Amino acid sequence: MLKIRNPKQFNIFIFFVCVFSFLFLVFSFCDAAVLYLEPSAGQYQLGDTFGVEIKIDTQECINVVEANLKFPPNILKAIDFSQGNSIITLWVKQPEINQESGLISFSGGIPNGYCGRVLGDPQESNLLGKIIFKVSEITGEAKIDLAEIKFLSSQVLLNDGRGTKAELTDRGAKFKILSKLETPKDQWREEIKSDDIPPEAFEIKISRDSTAFEGKYFITFSTTDKQTGIDHYEMKEGKRDWETITSPYVLKNQGLTNDVLVKAVDKAGNERIETLKALRRPIWEYILYGFLALILISVIIKISWHSILKIFKH
Repeated sequence: MLKIRNPKQFNIFIFFVCVFSFLFLVFSFCDAAVLYLEPSAGQYQLGDTFGVEIKIDTQECINVVEANLKFPPNILKAIDFSQGNSIITLWVKQPEINQESGLISFSGGIPNGYCGRVLGDPQESNLLGKIIFKVSEITGEAKIDLAEIKFLSSQVLLNDGRGTKAELTDRGAKFKILSKLETPKDQWREEIKSDDIPPEAFEIKISRDSTAFEGKYFITFSTTDKQTGIDHYEMKEGKRDWETITSPYVLKNQGLTNDVLVKAVDKAGNERIETLKALRRPIWEYILYGFLALILISVIIKISWHSILKIFKH
């Protein structure tokens, strides 16, 4: 039989062993980042429209997120993707929906990094985006289908200057779909109706790079909309009509003699217009101003000449 000479020291030893074992277990199961969907469960019926938010929790600072999701295209129709209030501000790959394959993908950066939600922060400071689904027609009476949305190969990069991949886990969502024919709910339409706030103010920047766009002048721009998200951008260059564009955009007028207007339009149709003033004046203006200057100089010389003649006559 084992005899313990100092029971007190033995109890202290056991205590520290338990503490270190607990900490080891906790941290060994804590992943650097977790991608998940919210809500993760629910029940919807034929014709319902609802939103599923893509969120991330992280224990380390990250700056790049690439996500790929799979959904059942025979049950759900992905009708939109809202970037409103997303922590991603630099979209490397805009959200892309492939309804036929049931795939959704996007990737983007977070300048200066994202280090997780601040304790006590009531805002959705970990939101990446929101997918808007509509329940498609399902055959069969009183049939219940299970619609599962899951992540495929996705990755998150640490904000360490080396592009190190973070340890990542993901949690999808499962929804029960009822084929009842009651009045469908459209959560997304209600959100759009309640959005009367235009996108955030933004700046239009003009650049010229010898290695890009054949050395031509181009503009870049970006903004956010915290409610329903940006739908598209439009641009008006001089007297030309408005056209839908994306950033970066090569200017048609390389002489830079036109004002450039860029319009940001959100999902609810609210607009924000910013203007980049012409950096140069048109050639005809220089000619006109030169001609007027010559006329003015001629008049001054003529008046001065007559004044001189009068002086000499007296």
